[in-house]
Amino acid sequence: VAVHSTTGHRVAMKIINRRRIATMNMVERIKREIQYLKLLRHPHIIKLYEVITTPTDIIMVMEYAPFELFNFIVEKGKVTEDETRRFFQQIISAVEYCHRHKIVHRDLKPENVLLDENYNVKIADFGLSNIMTDGDFLKTSCGSPNYAAPEVINGKLYAGPEVDVWSCGVMLYVMLCGRLPFDDEYIPLLFKKISGGIFTLPSHLSPETKQLLSSMLVVDPLKRITIENIRKNKWFNTNLPDYLKPITSSPYDLTSDIDENIINELRKKLGYSREQILRGLKSEGENQIKVACALVIDHKRMINDDTTNHTQTTTSNVSSLPTAIPSSTTTPPSNSIPNTPNTSSIAGAGRNPIATPIRKHKTRSKWHFGIRSKSLPLDIMLEIYKALKKIGMKWKSIDQYHIRVLYESKCNTKIKFDIQLYQIENNSYLVDFKDA
Repeated sequence: VAVHSTTGHRVAMKIINRRRIATMNMVERIKREIQYLKLLRHPHIIKLYEVITTPTDIIMVMEYAPFELFNFIVEKGKVTEDETRRFFQQIISAVEYCHRHKIVHRDLKPENVLLDENYNVKIADFGLSNIMTDGDFLKTSCGSPNYAAPEVINGKLYAGPEVDVWSCGVMLYVMLCGRLPFDDEYIPLLFKKISGGIFTLPSHLSPETKQLLSSMLVVDPLKRITIENIRKNKWFNTNLPDYLKPITSSPYDLTSDIDENIINELRKKLGYSREQILRGLKSEGENQIKVACALVIDHKRMINDDTTNHTQTTTSNVSSLPTAIPSSTTTPPSNSIPNTPNTSSIAGAGRNPIATPIRKHKTRSKWHFGIRSKSLPLDIMLEIYKALKKIGMKWKSIDQYHIRVLYESKCNTKIKFDIQLYQIENNSYLVDFKDA
């Protein structure tokens, strides 16, 4: 956990060792999680504020959510129906948001559902997520066995959304009952129970929750309830906050003239040139640029609607924000200035009351460690050398932008530390200090 020195907001730091993820074949999983979280913006999806890369580590600076739904359930035994409904409404809203923008989570479970200080849901861990393409079917067995759908554990083809619905059904059961619907230490027997849809509904459950669970935990994915129909469920809609209600917006035409501000935003977020963006928008079929453009337009609509609704003292609905995936992430050579990937600004970093609409802050903040400068890299290094020389420190060069410093005090105490320069965006650099 870290604290932003200016705003005082707490953030979580996920530090990932490059060598470790390489040996564990997790590079693609981490890259996927960063790419998806980088632009996802929903009140109940964990926010990624910044990614800082070093030669040895990847540091993800994320929204701080101190609790897990899993621990909450363990401590409670089982959750009350009203509390369960509030969590479930937030989860379904976030999952629907992902599906609407072609992302299926594939590993939904209480351990991956975090809770903020006000016990609002924050879905995390998108490492197993995948992009859905119209007409395409996935065939990757992933996720946790107890929460995995029958078609997943049996290696069958699946479109995507239906496996998340099953996992949400298992989570709903766990919250209401305090135990798993499908459980066995012997994995083959567990798979048999899941494949057969064998589970019991305790007598203390209300008829409405029994009906909803029975429609979600259906073995045949074609007969399983959809999120659209969950949205229509009477139990689900009881005390549903306005900000979680479905949005209704008119379709947009990506072939018409696009605002230059939107193009510039896409250039910044995706790293594509203006020509590549225009070419992508004009090309046939679905692509990352079109999805990103549609989401940016949705985001601007949300801001406009929010401003209008605020003036009229009404509550605004949650809308879509950018979720496009860059095609690749390049790692700079060791003798160059390492880059910190660009990220979108913080939206709604403050805490909010339980079950109330979460407003977006309009101030833009950046999360960095160390000292920022817009001077030329060589000028920055020269200033560092001058400062070290002035106070009598010794140093040796590890590479052009990385030095190891030795300080000896009058009482013969020796302190070693590294100073390294990073590029965090165009014409902006970061001087980082760390223990050697």
